[in-house]
Formats: sequence, structure tokens, C-alpha cells
Amino acid sequence: MKKLMRILGIFIFVNGALISCSDDDSSNRPEISTPIESAQGTYLETENNTGKFKITLHAAEGDFQLNFVSDPVANSNLLEAELKSTKYSVAQIAALYSITTDSYLTKENVQSKIVSGELTVDRSEEIYTIKGTLTNELNISYKVDFKGPIDIEPVYDIQYDKQNGWYWGDQEYDHPNIAEYMAYFAQGETDNYGELKGDGYYISLSFYNNMAPKAWEAKIPNQTYKASSEYKVGSFRIATQEDIEDGAQYYAFASFKHNNSKEGIAKEVFITDGSIKVMDNKDVQEVRFNFELQDGSRHVGKYIGKVRQGDEYTVTTLKADRQVGQLDHGYIEYKGKSPIAGKENNRWDIYILNQNVTTYPEYYWASEGTGDFMRISIYTPTEVSTEIPAGTYPIGDENAGNAGIGAGSEIGLEFGTWFFEMKNDDFTNYAPIKTGNVIINKNNGVYTINLQGMDDRQNTIKANYSGELTFINSGDRTSKSSKMKKASGKINMYDWKKNSKTNKTFKNYLNK
Repeated sequence: MKKLMRILGIFIFVNGALISCSDDDSSNRPEISTPIESAQGTYLETENNTGKFKITLHAAEGDFQLNFVSDPVANSNLLEAELKSTKYSVAQIAALYSITTDSYLTKENVQSKIVSGELTVDRSEEIYTIKGTLTNELNISYKVDFKGPIDIEPVYDIQYDKQNGWYWGDQEYDHPNIAEYMAYFAQGETDNYGELKGDGYYISLSFYNNMAPKAWEAKIPNQTYKASSEYKVGSFRIATQEDIEDGAQYYAFASFKHNNSKEGIAKEVFITDGSIKVMDNKDVQEVRFNFELQDGSRHVGKYIGKVRQGDEYTVTTLKADRQVGQLDHGYIEYKGKSPIAGKENNRWDIYILNQNVTTYPEYYWASEGTGDFMRISIYTPTEVSTEIPAGTYPIGDENAGNAGIGAGSEIGLEFGTWFFEMKNDDFTNYAPIKTGNVIINKNNGVYTINLQGMDDRQNTIKANYSGELTFINSGDRTSKSSKMKKASGKINMYDWKKNSKTNKTFKNYLNK
């Protein structure tokens, strides 16, 4: 019996010593240094006047899913959510500036709760620095060290999966040099163009920003856009209360639609305030929305994908440089003094045509046939009314000594210097001349005209003419609307989504 007791005592002593050694090893275990490779965040909600953030820190040791309680983010600032710079302690109660104990570390698909520790957060411009120590329920401590950006997103109502849009460029009269980038986004039952035709969500609006260097390569510039009722760079256009009361159409301003036939929802309202964040996402773009709607509700959404901007600003149909075919006959038209207040110059048009193209001055230059022709607008001093003096006329603004810039949106709504190609009485190609020079000489009634210009797609266009020009005096003629009679060819009066500029351009043309 004594021998047995002695053996048991030795066992208990040794076992106790082992336990004691194990406890000592645990308490002295060093912290694991944990460099954080990247981070991302979500602003979850506002509750009890605090803001709840979910921040994920990605490290070789695993992913830390940390729930921070910090300052609340205003609804209007959801796309710009920021985690306050201060010290956060792990706590059982979700107090201000704490990390809640439902935070955890995921390592090799195993979760362990964070039970203690603290982190110091510092934000300078777009860069966060997070340092401190966290201990999990396995009594393992991790020394956290991170410096870099954290993209903190809101919780979205919906993620859009369809987009379509057009680049309109500027309006010379309404917003010169401020370009319109029209777009709509949809999710749900849509047609082939991406427009909502059944249940789902739909946003329609126009962004305003600087002109695209090349309209045919237009891309909505990356930045944060704010709601505005004015044409401003960095804005999207909303209707004023007066616009709404006057019966504004939804398509004309930023608007939102939500249909749900099962729940009896058929909502279409104006967007009255908010912001949009446009950024790159790998090889596509990401667009985030935070809108206040006409009915007082809020909508937060996101789209990731190609953001199409069809070119509706470039008018030319040419895809390459063009040498105009041999020009055989022509006219020189005196149009009289410019009707624009403050302009002290006379206006002229020169028409030079292929042999197989005919134009009719008496029918406002309606044309027919097959071949090429040019119309060149020239501005001279007011005292010059019988012929165009020899000289070099740069294509530019309406001032004496210049040739006119080609303007307007399509055949029948065009003015200034243009190239035209016809086939069987129909217009098959055309191009406004935007830059270049026109050289005019005259010798014994024979004009020599050389034009080298560039259209709005940077195609070079060259034309040469030598011969007499029939003089036409149209100085007293004021009507312009008939010009569309025959020269209009096939006029495509686009609907608002395909050419919202048509009506304005036509009015501006008639007023010139």
C-alpha cells in the first residue's frame, strides 16, 4: 500500500510539473508578426448613433474579419465612407471605437474568435495605417501591421448587369466645351438594347465632363460626379423643381425606375440629389450610385463591366483620308452680311462638283447624281460683295478672312465647309471640315481653289479645282427651311436616345 501511494505521488508530481511547464510556455509565447497584404471594407449600417464597419485584413496567416464600431456615415456620404483615426479596443459590448467579439480570424478554413487586443487606426489622405495586437480564442496573439488603401463600400440595394450609352460631345450654344456622356444601367427584364421592358431596375442619366480627345474612343472619365441642374464638369444633370412642375420628361434628366409585378411596384421618379463614383476595375469600369429620389427614398447600386459610349458627336461617315474626285464645274454664291449681331463680315459659299453631280441654286442647292462635291464657306469684309479676293483662308470662326468650320449634325442640318459623296441621287458619305486651309487664286475669270482640311475624325480631305464659277447673288434671300427639300437625302431624325441634339441643332441652324 505504501509502495502504491509512493508511485501515485510521483505520478501526480510529475504530471503537475508538466502542466506547470505547459502554462509557463503559453504565457511566454511570442507574438506572431502579421504583415497585412491588402484590405477592404464595408459600411454596414448606422445604429444607436454609431457606424458599423466590416474591415477584412488579408495576411499570410489568414483573413481577419474585424467589426469596428466608429463614427456614423451620413447617407449622402455612403460612397465616401471613412473609418475614423483613433484607437480601437476589443470589447464584449459594441461601444464607440471598439472591435466587437464577433470578429474572427479565418485560417485554413477554420474560424477562431478575436477575444482581446487593440488596434490603432490612422488615415492620411487615401492611406490607412493599422497597427496593434489581436489575440484569438486559442490564446494566439498576432501583431498586425498594415499600410495601404482600404476601399470601404456601402451595402448595395442592387448590382446592375447591363449598360448602354452615347457620347454627345458639347452643345455650342448651351454648354460649349462641356461634353455630355449619356448612359443608362439596368438589371432585370430588358430588350436587346438594355432598356427595361419588365421587372427590374433602371437608371437613366447624363454625365458632364471635359471633351473626349477622340469622340469615337470616348470613355466616361473616372471621378466622383455630383448632382447639378447646371451644365458643369464633374456633374450629372437633375431636374429642378420648376422643371418637374412644368412636366419634364423622365428621359430628359436623371431618373430611376423599379418594376416588380408580383409586389405591385411600378415606380418611376426623378433623381433629385446624390453622387456617382466612376473608376477602373481591371480592364473594365465600375460605377457606384448613391441617389436621393423624388419620393424621399434612397437608392444605392453598383455596375461593373464595359461602359459603352457610342459616338454620336462625330458626324463624318468617312473612315479614311479622302482625295475628292475631279471637280469640273461650280458656283460662287454671295449670301450677304452676316445676320449675327457683332459680326462685321459678308458670307459666301463656293460649290465645286464632279461632272455627274448637279445642284440647283434655285432650289436652295438641292443636289442629285453620282459623284463628289464640296461646299466651302468663306467670310470677307463687308465692302467685298462682287467676288472673293485671292488669298489663303484658314478654316476657323466666323471672321473676315476665314473659311467656315463645318457644323451641324447631318445632311439637311449642316452649314459651313463640307465634303459630300452621292450615288444615284442619295448621299452615301459626308464630312464636316473642322480645320485646315483654303487657297483661292483668280486669273482672267478662272478660279484655282486648293483645299486641305481635316474632318471631325481626323481624316485628311483634299480637293482641287480650276475653272470658272457661276456667280449667284443670294444676298436678299432669307428663307432656309427649303434647303432640306432635296439635299436632305435620307434624313434620320433620331429619337432622343440616338440623337438628342437634332432638334436643338436644327433650331440653331435656322437662327444663324
